[in-house]
Amino acid sequence: MVGKVMIIGIGELGYHILQNLAHTPNIGKIIAADYSPNAEGKVNLVIYTAALRGLYPDIEFRRIDLNDVEGTAKVLEVEKPDVICNATVIQSWWAYHMLPEEIAMKLNSAGLGPQLPFHLTLTYKLMKAVKQSGIETRVINCSYSDVVNPVLAKIGLAPVCGGGNVDTYTQVIRQFISKELRVPMRSITIYIYGHHGLLSSFFNAPFLARIYVYDKDVTDLYPPDKIRKIVQPFAKADMGALVSIPPQEDIAASFTRNLLAVYGNTYESCYAHGPAGLPGGYPVRLSYEKGAEILLPEEITLEEAIKVNEESGRIGDGIEKIKDDGTVVFTDKTVKIYREVLGYECEELKIEDSEERAKELKTLFRKLGEKYGLKI
Repeated sequence: MVGKVMIIGIGELGYHILQNLAHTPNIGKIIAADYSPNAEGKVNLVIYTAALRGLYPDIEFRRIDLNDVEGTAKVLEVEKPDVICNATVIQSWWAYHMLPEEIAMKLNSAGLGPQLPFHLTLTYKLMKAVKQSGIETRVINCSYSDVVNPVLAKIGLAPVCGGGNVDTYTQVIRQFISKELRVPMRSITIYIYGHHGLLSSFFNAPFLARIYVYDKDVTDLYPPDKIRKIVQPFAKADMGALVSIPPQEDIAASFTRNLLAVYGNTYESCYAHGPAGLPGGYPVRLSYEKGAEILLPEEITLEEAIKVNEESGRIGDGIEKIKDDGTVVFTDKTVKIYREVLGYECEELKIEDSEERAKELKTLFRKLGEKYGLKI
């Protein structure tokens, strides 16, 4: 398929995704969109870098303001992208990890759930603009898709899927098995079902997994406790206290693969979060025609996969439940921690309140950062 891709948000993650696409041969037109005019310089750098590799992608910068839904809809009507990659966020997931370790780890124990307004607000506006534009497109959402996508699904605005998160750790597991059993990584198939809450909990939240080498089931060799021991060193390094912006290349690679699978209509087997509006992460088959189709081995039902994701999200990210209207209810533990650390009181989040809650939470994080001489 030779169509048009639009990446909205040329921040740390969006920049790496744009680089990946620019280095993909035979890609169609790429629209790199951002609110900040300064992003155009980053886009030009991507073009220069691609040229150094003998690649000359058709990339154009376009200013876009997702806060202006009507304006965004008009841009979409003009550009008519076949696939949109949403890499926008009000405050990145790693920002609070820059705080002193004791505070960062206390907030981490509450999970990412309370920071949902940072991820939901702009994605919600984008999806409203897509609907208003009337164009046929597919949206890959990079912004906390485990929760944002199922929330928006409740009001008929779900993106196709997300990526990253557990997907990156799946490759860690494959690499370990490859070395231990002395088999090629490509021969290893892993069906794993787990929420972003797995990362917040350092893989102590529940998950389901089936593992095959070629056609042989080797799941018994890798029970949950062993998988935890394999990935926990990586999870603790990623989700611990930080002194600088963490690398985003691995996460960007996951999103790029999913984006290209939809863009190319490949029906490729991938791993995605929030596919078809479901909570958490699942192995999927992706295409432009059918979107995200959940892949299940005989031993695992869809109901079991959804249930373990919901439980993983509750324990790891503090998501008690998502109501039929998209309202998110947080666990008592999570509410208490954010009350104690930030003075933030939010037991439930309604979609229409997301923007104001994001502003409130941003202010509270800024004030907490200033207390320690940090800019958050």
